[in-house]
Amino acid sequence: MSIVNELTRRNFMKKTGQGLLAAGAFESLLKPASAQLHVPDPPGKKLGWAIVGLGSLSINQILPAFAKCEKSKVVAFVSGHPDKANKLALRYGVNKKNIYNYQNYDSIKDNPDVDVIYIVLPNGMHAEYTVRGLQAGKHVLCEKPMANTPAECQQMVDAGRKADRKLMIAYRCRYEPFNREAIRISQSGDLGPTQMILADAGFKAGDPSQWRLNKQLAGGGSMMDIGIYALNATRYLTGQEPTEVNAMIYSTPGDPRFKEVEEHVNFQLRFPSGILANCSSSYGYFHQSHFRVMG
Repeated sequence: MSIVNELTRRNFMKKTGQGLLAAGAFESLLKPASAQLHVPDPPGKKLGWAIVGLGSLSINQILPAFAKCEKSKVVAFVSGHPDKANKLALRYGVNKKNIYNYQNYDSIKDNPDVDVIYIVLPNGMHAEYTVRGLQAGKHVLCEKPMANTPAECQQMVDAGRKADRKLMIAYRCRYEPFNREAIRISQSGDLGPTQMILADAGFKAGDPSQWRLNKQLAGGGSMMDIGIYALNATRYLTGQEPTEVNAMIYSTPGDPRFKEVEEHVNFQLRFPSGILANCSSSYGYFHQSHFRVMG
């Protein structure tokens, strides 16, 4: 008997039934999964951002993060290095007509694609480019610290009010989940009333020619750049503003990095509730970024 003849009608029906049963079982397994599948909504209109300054922070952190943004997209660059800007434009899909330099920056007012300007420049340039951006009719997010002097900060605030545009400083820490929980614990009294806070922020600065070590561009040394993390940690953990401050600075003699700015700062704060804080800031010690609350 041939192999074909062995496939009788009975065997055919039996094998077909088994196949249909298996298919049915597989389909029943899929139904709950498909029923639970959540299809995300379209993002809607995305705000267009112009990035001013294409240094390490922009290239390594800010621009890659836009890939995950639901409500924002990069549409323009402002840079003094056209080769760098053109290369990044190819990577992030920025139209070449939306690449500006520092001389024609003001013409960004005529670009309807740009809703918000992000200032990612050395501290000493924050005020000028924030004010010019606001005068161009754009909202501005400026990197920390806001500016080198209180007078420059006020100029930025006044420009925002006059233009009726938003101005925000890119200080993220108080919005991060772990810090928000630390704030809640510190202010809730769950661990008893807070008595003292220790906070340290710093890293070892390398190249003596970097802008962070230039007084005009940086406005100061480690305190202006990294020490504000320690200072602001004490403010948001307590929910208070200090009433007393004292500090000491020290720079290694003969170190070419610290001809213009300070290396170490140690400072103490007293808050209205009696909480004391001891903080440090440094461009000389190994990377530190932490705080401790003692109740």
